[in-house]
Amino acid sequence: MKIVKTMMMELKNSWRGYGLFILVVILLIGGFTQAFPAFSEAFEDELDGSENIEVDVVEDGGGVIVRLSWVEIDDAENYTLLVGASPQMIVPIDRVDGIQEMHYEYYTPYDEDGSMPETYFAVVAVSGEERENEFVGMETNIDRRSPLEELWGMDYGDIQGFISVLWDMWWFLLIGLYVGYISVNSVSKDFEEDRMDILLSKPISRKQYLLEKFSLVAGYTLFLMIIAGLVLIGSVYSVGELGNVTSSALVLSAVLSWPVFLVIIAFSILAAVYLEDSKKAMGLSFIFILVEFGIHLVGDISDSLKHVRPYTIISYWDHEAALYGEAISLVDVGFLIVIAVVIFVVTLKLFERKDIPT
Repeated sequence: MKIVKTMMMELKNSWRGYGLFILVVILLIGGFTQAFPAFSEAFEDELDGSENIEVDVVEDGGGVIVRLSWVEIDDAENYTLLVGASPQMIVPIDRVDGIQEMHYEYYTPYDEDGSMPETYFAVVAVSGEERENEFVGMETNIDRRSPLEELWGMDYGDIQGFISVLWDMWWFLLIGLYVGYISVNSVSKDFEEDRMDILLSKPISRKQYLLEKFSLVAGYTLFLMIIAGLVLIGSVYSVGELGNVTSSALVLSAVLSWPVFLVIIAFSILAAVYLEDSKKAMGLSFIFILVEFGIHLVGDISDSLKHVRPYTIISYWDHEAALYGEAISLVDVGFLIVIAVVIFVVTLKLFERKDIPT
């Protein structure tokens, strides 16, 4: 069909590169997910014996009452409670001896700023005439967070958080740079190899030419997103975590990145049409991608700079909502699609007014 002739010719010339990149993505996702068990174990930071103690915190005037209860130890005559400001408990700030029951209420006043201090509680069972001690366990009055969770605000010890590392740190750069490259190359090579005038002398309009170029890269990118989601399902299943996240959530988290890449495709084709030089256009496309990634990264790391996040297209890809089964903002998805359409329309107007050398 004449309608897709340009598209089919482009696909015929580029299918090997497209196929090779799909293989790279499959290996990346598969290999990355296989590292999850080792990663989650490395960042487990549970206190010793925390499973033996339960803590309930109740506000009480100028402080909180920490209600502790623990498992019974055979032959224990009584229990000792050690209270410290850190898990090391080298020098306890308080000690309560001779507790006869398996529960105790400990009062902790608020800090000067009105917040609850971080406090750790260790329970020791005392038994026998020689007053032998047996460690029962340790717990704290706060929700402990790993260093990564403190930095990024998400628990990367579960599979959803772990996949977010892939989407946040690698996916946008990997796919974005490649999509920018093939988008620029699909148009620039027709200028540089002096065949643009030949293509446009055939029964094909400039609008159709650009639309087919855009549609091919956009369609390939969508196919790549679907493949990524399917590979992710298999990889998550292989590490025994598919019960903690649904298959639809995994595919959706990948597919939702498509509108982000539509903007990159549109911008890259605009650069190619305007500059007519693959190196310059590719440089401009890569700068756009890296700046967007940099703004997003800075906004994620620093609370004081979170206000810059709306200025990057990545922030409108809510993969976390998809992974955790939360509501997806169709407004954000539509906003990215509108940006891509606007950039494409500007490109089309520029291309229609452009003189094509013969």
